[in-house]
Amino acid sequence: MIVSHAHRFIFLKTRKTAGTSVEIALSRICGPADIITPITQTDEQLRRSVGGRPPQNYTAPPLTLEGRAHLPAGDVRQIVGADVWGSYLKFSIERNPWDAVVSLYFWRNRNASAPVPFEDFVNSDEVPKWAERNAQIYRLHGEVVVDQMCRFESLESDLAGLWSALGLPGTPELPHAKGASRPREARYPAMFTPATARRVGEIFAEMTAEFGYEFEPSSA
Repeated sequence: MIVSHAHRFIFLKTRKTAGTSVEIALSRICGPADIITPITQTDEQLRRSVGGRPPQNYTAPPLTLEGRAHLPAGDVRQIVGADVWGSYLKFSIERNPWDAVVSLYFWRNRNASAPVPFEDFVNSDEVPKWAERNAQIYRLHGEVVVDQMCRFESLESDLAGLWSALGLPGTPELPHAKGASRPREARYPAMFTPATARRVGEIFAEMTAEFGYEFEPSSA
């Protein structure tokens, strides 16, 4: 999460959507009064190397709640107050859910000597629970509360548009954070059977209808 009082925006960080890379890019233009939540030690090293500000102003007290990554929208609203919440531009990122589930699978099994089969993972309780937690990051009472939803698939251009709209200095140079756990050849269509693809579609039915995502069968 980043709250920039200097530039009047709130970034709500969803999971498996390059949110850490966006946080690092945004931290380069933040001011001393802005809220910047911590990331992993490795990612903090990357942030320092590109001139980003380190974590700051995120503790409670003085905040009513401690700021951290992936906070639900309701908690962020409590931290910043109704006036800031209502007047700052709020944005987040979404991703094709089938692709996101594959990314989550490899992330969860990045250190496993014997990873669970992908089909078992999709059919577990973890995927719907993860989907619900992710939705709460940019929804209140089921309603989307961000002013703009960037897409992972067009993140560079979407972020450039936000950069221009907010009048931010420089350009949104995105570092590559947390991308090593998924093999480059693991394209999502080939990972699914018709049954597992259908299950992900059912879990994310509201999100896919809202943002227009579809499963794209493999052409192989």
